[in-house]
Amino acid sequence: STQSRDASGKAFRLMDIKWENLPGTKREVEAVAQLFGPSESRIFLGAEASESQLQGLNKSKELSRYRYLLFSAHGYLSPVEPALSAVVLSQLDKTPDVDGYITVSEWPSYDLRSDLIVLSACDTGVGKFVQGEGILGLPYALYVAGNKNLLLTLWPIDDDATKEFMHEFFGYIKIGNSASDALAKTKRTFVQSEHYSDPRYWAPFVLYGY
Repeated sequence: STQSRDASGKAFRLMDIKWENLPGTKREVEAVAQLFGPSESRIFLGAEASESQLQGLNKSKELSRYRYLLFSAHGYLSPVEPALSAVVLSQLDKTPDVDGYITVSEWPSYDLRSDLIVLSACDTGVGKFVQGEGILGLPYALYVAGNKNLLLTLWPIDDDATKEFMHEFFGYIKIGNSASDALAKTKRTFVQSEHYSDPRYWAPFVLYGY
């Protein structure tokens, strides 16, 4: 609703969170897109990865055509107010109607028909991950919008490791594995790898499904 959007927008302005750039996201997104090819994927980078872009895709019904959505972006997981938990998109050219935060209360207004959404660079905005409704609210809001599974990370990890993890994970997805099977196989691959066997590289990835 307009009232809830106004309230959340005011809250984020008051918090004045400074989001760091994520330099590895371009390589990560492009690596995953190569698996599916240009005819089966679409990429939005930088300023194009915006709330207004997402609104436009939703309005044109194109958003509902996508089976998999990858948001290589920050996520705000509120330890105090679950309704503020959000996917954080471009913070450029903000307006009263477009603040760059797609909150728990806003997601149900989107028409999703996706099997899987991946939020691959999740961060709470306050430097630590907080268990509780702030986490559970986002998967449920996306489920209400029409998404089935959400993969996110409990803390940001190394850019190169994330790129390799996403490429491996979506490789299994592409050949027909379920999200849970793809995640398990990718983690086993990392455990056995030379460079990424340490749990800090693979343990943060968790799957929420309904």
